[in-house]
Amino acid sequence: MLVTPLGNIKVYVNNEGVDFTAIKLVNDLHFPNSDIKGRFLIQYEYRNDYKHQEITCCIPSLNVEGVIESGERLEAISFYKKDIKLTIGVDWEFTDYPEYIDFSGDYLNNGIQYVTFHNTADRKFSFGVCWIQPCTEENDIQTWFGADPSFM
Repeated sequence: MLVTPLGNIKVYVNNEGVDFTAIKLVNDLHFPNSDIKGRFLIQYEYRNDYKHQEITCCIPSLNVEGVIESGERLEAISFYKKDIKLTIGVDWEFTDYPEYIDFSGDYLNNGIQYVTFHNTADRKFSFGVCWIQPCTEENDIQTWFGADPSFM
């Protein structure tokens, strides 16, 4: 479990909680002078069992609506509450299904998930989690970059 200002991040595989390690990342040269308060990488070691799997990273207790913030090779969902913005991102494009034929994904009301198929190759699935406080118009974009696993 990862504690954030908006609630505890949890990872589920087919709706069953799994243990994970959240790797704390520093604000290095990609994010100098940023307002980022927390930046973490969560990885799940997927092994193909020839079954459909849903690998979910979410905040189960969250009660605010998410905002989809996808971009080139990044799917991300952000949540705003008071002066906090938290973003969960994955390093793929779910909408570009023909290019990534061996898995897909979905946005959830409290997070994001990968969806594997019977032919999904063994791999690490990565989630980036990033938040800022206070969130302003000037720094709002920082969590989008901070939650991008390709920057981790």
